[in-house]
Formats: sequence, C-alpha cells, structure tokens
Amino acid sequence: MGAGGRMNVANTTDDKPLAHKRVPVSKPPFELSDLKKAIPPHCWKRSLVRSFAAVFRDFIIIGALYYLADTFIPMLPKPLAYVAWPVYWFFQGAYLMGLWVIGHECGHHGFSDYPWLNDTIGFIVHSLILTPYFGFKYSHRTHHANTNSIEYDEVWIPKRKSDKLYSEILNNPTGAFLVFVFKIVLGFPLYFVFNLYGRKYEKGITSHFYPYSPIFNDSERFQIFLTDLGVFATCYAVYRAAAIMGTQWVINIYGMPILFMSGFFILLTYLHHTHPSYNDTY
Repeated sequence: MGAGGRMNVANTTDDKPLAHKRVPVSKPPFELSDLKKAIPPHCWKRSLVRSFAAVFRDFIIIGALYYLADTFIPMLPKPLAYVAWPVYWFFQGAYLMGLWVIGHECGHHGFSDYPWLNDTIGFIVHSLILTPYFGFKYSHRTHHANTNSIEYDEVWIPKRKSDKLYSEILNNPTGAFLVFVFKIVLGFPLYFVFNLYGRKYEKGITSHFYPYSPIFNDSERFQIFLTDLGVFATCYAVYRAAAIMGTQWVINIYGMPILFMSGFFILLTYLHHTHPSYNDTY
C-alpha cells in the first residue's frame, strides 16, 4: 500500500501473460504415487455401513421434506405458499444432488468392494433422478482418463476463438451471464440427451441414451439399454402420478426439485472444470 491507500497496480497490457502463469504447466516435484502414499490407509477402505448410512440418510431427509411440503404448504395462505414452495425446491434439490453424488461414487466403485452392488445402487439412485447411470459412468471414465484434453475430454470442452458465436458475440459479461443461466436451467438434460458442452464426434448420434453412440464401445451397449429402461420407468411413474395427483402437484413435488438439482449439478461441475483466463490466447 502506498500513500493514501493506493496500491501499485501493474500496466494491464503486462498483466495478460501473468494470468496464464497462475496455471501450473511444469511437472510438479512429486508423482501421483507420492500423493497416494500421503493419504492415510484407512481412507482407502470402503465401508458398506457408511455407504448405506449415507443412502438411508438422504432418503429419509428427502422423504421428510416431501411429507412436510405435501402436508403443510397447501394449508398456507397463498403469499406464504409462494415463498414456501421455492424454499422446498431449493432444499429438496440440494439433497437430491447429494443422492446424485452417491450414484456418481458408485460409478467410481467407491460405494463398496462389490462392483455388482455399486452398479445396482448407482443404477437405482440415478434412474430415480433421471440420470443415465451407465451412460454417464462410461463417459465419465473417459473424462478422467483425458481430463483437460481439448481433443479427447468428454465434458466442458474449452471454447476456441474459431467459435465465432462465442468469441465475437457471447464472450462478454452480458453474454457470459446469459450462457450461464442457460446452462443452469437446461445444461443437465441437454448434456445427457444431446451431449451439449461435450466432446465432438465425427460420426454417429452422440447421446448418453443412445446405445450405439460413439461414446460407448460394443461391450457397453446392452447396459445403455438398461439405463434407458430405468429412466423410462421413472418417467412413466411420473406420468402416472400426474394422471392421479395432477400436473401441478408433480411439478411442485418432483419437477422443480429436479430442476434445482440440475442447476446444482451444472454449477458444481462448471466451477470444477473451467478456468477464466484462457480466452485471450486460445
């Protein structure tokens, strides 16, 4: 700090290269094996008790939130109900996101020592919240094998200057805000259905629901059919609920919490997989 509280600010034209220096590009002075050795041995042990406790905890909380919303919010005066429903959507969406994370860990075989149990729990949990478990599991495996590769990573591929819509129209505060809102609201279904923001393939229909998508190999296609059946079963259950309870009830109880969960999913993965300082170079 200088006189009068003024900071010594460098010339902005000299700052641009410095932004890229914040990102490590040189080889670190340690190996991956060193990081693994630094982790306490008990952290590598899977526990069925802890895993199922997390599942039951989330289902109990989700059930309790549903009961409170379905029982008491309709009793409230309209102005209070207009406030109470979004509060329910937010918290229910947050706990559905926690349930989604459990399914994600099943795909990494972190739930238990038994692959068949991991896939069973992951398939059930993800199907209930409209996520293609096996489709995501296999594309996510490729993502971890090619993280930050512009050519081969599966998700959140950085935009290039050759993308004129982005670089010339949307690469500004207003455009960034509009794109961010679009991603929060529709990014979740559009990624799984149309592979939006995912890797570009030259041939085939790219979708997490399409068994013959180039995302998958031949040994994985049958499990994609199972994924489709699981999500279809949930959609049919939602349809039947709407026929019995009414569309508005389904939107309030299930639809909006899923939308909030989708927003949490996009927000978390967006923050994990993007960096703001490359736009001036690539």
